[in-house]
Amino acid sequence: MRKIDKGMEPQSLTRLKRSDNTISYRDLPPEESRSIRASCISEQYGLCAYCCQSITIDNAHNEHVEAQDRAPNRALDFSNIVASCQRAHQCGHGRGTQPLPLTPLMAECETELKFYLSGLVTGHTERAQVSIEALNLGHTEESNRGLVGARKQLVDALIYSQSGPPEDLRFEDEEILELLMDVLKVPDAEQCLQPFSPVLVNVIHHLLTLP
Repeated sequence: MRKIDKGMEPQSLTRLKRSDNTISYRDLPPEESRSIRASCISEQYGLCAYCCQSITIDNAHNEHVEAQDRAPNRALDFSNIVASCQRAHQCGHGRGTQPLPLTPLMAECETELKFYLSGLVTGHTERAQVSIEALNLGHTEESNRGLVGARKQLVDALIYSQSGPPEDLRFEDEEILELLMDVLKVPDAEQCLQPFSPVLVNVIHHLLTLP
């Protein structure tokens, strides 16, 4: 996960809620749902809120951090909506309505999850582990082999694009690691981050904070 800073809701949603204070999320016109999703994707720099793979309006869905069934009063609250990938059995489609004790709206999501170059992820805290398993983010290879493999492949590609082959990266060189981490945090010309770049940032952060 990467911390998401929620911005202002789309003006069209504000106008719609003002014109009809009884409207529900399920009553939203399709174009309004797309507008919400576009705004979420923009503030997420083109990445899924949970797994950090690249997403577009057409291969993502609007995801309620607090599930609609559990918090119906927040169904139209833009601060409760993020964009999630459409992959089956993971992220928004994996957790269903399970509560998430740690979410990408919390700054701690960047430090309580620990990613590895192998593609696996674990939690430093119980709430992190609960959220990882609810979202099926790959705490074991068997739990989500596809995501773990894709994460490792793209993280290796990110390392190669910045520093050469992954096996040549010297993790004891703090200056190189810090430079690589800074580069990965900067969106491209289209204001998108590289797929899984927050994962590699997380790996480097943990390497730099080793005792």
